[in-house]
Amino acid sequence: MRHSPVIALLLILGAFLLAAQPSRGAPRQWRNGVNSQNFAAPARGNAGKFQTPTAADSAVYIVRLSTAPPLSEYRGGIAGYPATATWEDGSDEEENDDDRVPEMLLAADDSGAAGGESESEPESVDLDDTNADQHFPNATAPAPADAAPETSSTSSARGGRGNGGSSSGSGGCARHRLHLSMDRPQVAAFASLLQRQQAQVASEAGVGDGDLLYSFKHTSNGFAARLTPRQAWRLQRHPAVASVRRSRVFQRRTSDSPKFLGLPGKVWPAVGGQSKAGDGTVVGIIDTGIWPEHPSFSDKGFSSNFPSGWKGKCEQSNSFRCNNKVIGAKAFYTGFQRASGKPALANDWLTPRDADGHGTWCAGAAAGSPVGLQGGGQVSGMAPAARIAAYKVFWTDRSSGEMYADESDIIAAVNQGVADGVDVLSLSLGGMDPNDNYFNDLAFMRANAAGVFVAFAAGNSGAPGQSQGGGYRTVDNFAPFFLTVGASTIARGASLASAAAAAGTQSLPLNAIAGAASTNSTVNCNGTGSGNSTGNGTMPGDGSGTTFTADGGITFATSSSSAPVVADFSSRGPLIPPSATAQPPQPGNAILKPDIIGPGVDLLAAAPGKKVGDPGALARLSGTSMATPHLAGLAALIIQKFPNWSPAQVMSAMMTTARVTDTSSSPIKSSTGGDATPWEMGAGHVFPPAMLNPGLTYDARDKDYQNFLAGQDLTRAKKEFPGVSLSPLAVRNLNLPTITLPRLQGSIQVTRTVTNVGGAQSTYSVSGKAPAGVKVTVAPKSLTVGARQKASYTLTLTVDTPSKDFKYGYIVWADDQGHSVRSPLVVQPLSR
Repeated sequence: MRHSPVIALLLILGAFLLAAQPSRGAPRQWRNGVNSQNFAAPARGNAGKFQTPTAADSAVYIVRLSTAPPLSEYRGGIAGYPATATWEDGSDEEENDDDRVPEMLLAADDSGAAGGESESEPESVDLDDTNADQHFPNATAPAPADAAPETSSTSSARGGRGNGGSSSGSGGCARHRLHLSMDRPQVAAFASLLQRQQAQVASEAGVGDGDLLYSFKHTSNGFAARLTPRQAWRLQRHPAVASVRRSRVFQRRTSDSPKFLGLPGKVWPAVGGQSKAGDGTVVGIIDTGIWPEHPSFSDKGFSSNFPSGWKGKCEQSNSFRCNNKVIGAKAFYTGFQRASGKPALANDWLTPRDADGHGTWCAGAAAGSPVGLQGGGQVSGMAPAARIAAYKVFWTDRSSGEMYADESDIIAAVNQGVADGVDVLSLSLGGMDPNDNYFNDLAFMRANAAGVFVAFAAGNSGAPGQSQGGGYRTVDNFAPFFLTVGASTIARGASLASAAAAAGTQSLPLNAIAGAASTNSTVNCNGTGSGNSTGNGTMPGDGSGTTFTADGGITFATSSSSAPVVADFSSRGPLIPPSATAQPPQPGNAILKPDIIGPGVDLLAAAPGKKVGDPGALARLSGTSMATPHLAGLAALIIQKFPNWSPAQVMSAMMTTARVTDTSSSPIKSSTGGDATPWEMGAGHVFPPAMLNPGLTYDARDKDYQNFLAGQDLTRAKKEFPGVSLSPLAVRNLNLPTITLPRLQGSIQVTRTVTNVGGAQSTYSVSGKAPAGVKVTVAPKSLTVGARQKASYTLTLTVDTPSKDFKYGYIVWADDQGHSVRSPLVVQPLSR
């Protein structure tokens, strides 16, 4: 039978299209979806076939699937899967019979994160934009709620959360956070299912096992792999894939700091004293590793009874050992090696040992044990009784000499930290592209969902005009589900809390060295030093009786100049110049970042030794890298005191009690001159004496963040959160302790909900200052909130006088118990 020319042409075309299809079809369970990054089809040669990519064409990619949620979000019964995930709440109670997370763990806690709405008066009040600045209405912070006595108590049988800083522990209630029980058969089965799905998707795109670097299951359902452009293109088209993107590169963001922050007189006593500050918590440091022999990491006084939620291990070797202080350590370098194409690393150990010093410094600042200084005083971390887990992700490229971290290694470390059971993750790193979006940081949102507080460095790009090319610089790390920390100076010998300054302690400033031009000086134990500083002293390996001497070129500063001042290098917002109107608000403008500032200039903390077994040294460093572990350590103190608070509540407690005045009671200054704006200092400078009794907190949970992301891109959110019912939420109504409105036109309403964590019913009245050119009405004008209850209020903001510049104001909710809950208002009143 003869075919017509048209039929013959159709047959030929059909055969060609069939040949162009992948050799293995996608199974039926894959659902169609979209991808976050578009890749062009691989180039074709003259013959019309795909060109074979060379090894140089390949790169490391992050791939996320839409087939099922990661373990941090899985609740069972999603997308046809059985309810197989079993969780434990960190206490001795029996598991829920239905193998799901009890609702009380998702909403209610001892702090009042859940509960009925309290009755509120309907009256409203207008804020005046001509009021004198009300920087901090109550200069004296209220006593920390339920302050613990200095006496010790016995730990629970399982250790609870009170077995950290000493062998006796401080007792304390078990933390109701989502510790995933990987040893349960149901959980292990679901984790195995995720990994099989990932392997199948990779195989269908032609990715070999040797190119798979990491399988992510806890904070992402996906994998990292070295891919050719063709493989990336095929994965992007795969219906089971939510997103495919290149792995990013991150750089480091390179004491009367306890006394300056008021820890000895007000904060440490509220958690049982310095010897128990942070007891029962684990602080994870994702950085360059750790030098475990340093006296800051001595385990003298620490028991082997680890916190009950801890499930991690130490990656030990002949040259690296953990102890009862440093209880977890692991090195991640697969992504770095494959991305750089180098099989070996330069001048480093392929272990968690720190060859650079950055990670050791950060670990010491966050949770280092006290180290004595000859002549009196000490260097101490913020939470000296906390345990430490070190995750090494930074490495030096042998050919370029550059030190950086590959994103795949960072995500693997975050997954590991969540699986291990850390309470806090500190990341003194950055490298975000201004065009990044919130979806790229889902691993940290899922860590937040698992109850892990995450602190990120704001970056060291400096003030507008300081960077190459001038103009506005974006602050690194601008997602709402972690704390972004800027840096400030401190006044040596002074304190933000006068009561702490009069406490009579011998705590010496972490920034004790003065007169040296170098910002990277060290005080070694063998009589030598770097930069312009020298020192000597004996440092026994066990840390007992350890002292550093301060002689030679070292002097201890006694300056009492006003502080804090926003550091010149500390990154500022907004993302783009405030006059830019051609595009809709970008992520870096829609949320105020940094969130807060803390000490980050010329500070002393731990430094590595010269060879394995050396006790190490002290180093003086500056950067938002230095501020970040301070805030991470302070977060551990809040978690110790209030183990049931969500990470958002911990952030809120820090931010709403932050100071916006310095030691002379004047507005905090910017390094560029003039008063600092919220784009420079966020909510203000952390003020620990008030953070343990904030009165009210702003809470946000996993579902809130999911709805927030749905408001950014609903189609993408449906792929990232399979089986979840989403209600898109405008960014302005995400329940943050700050309010940011770029390009406001006409009038708009913003709603916030607060939770009373003060322990008793209280009535709060609102006051504040409207941004210039904006009318602000708050309704109701007072809130009567019962203990552990919630109340909501609405702000109506109307443009009176248009401007292309951002204008600033604030609101304060205050009661008669000394609580002042302050939120900055950042508005660009573009048009009426």
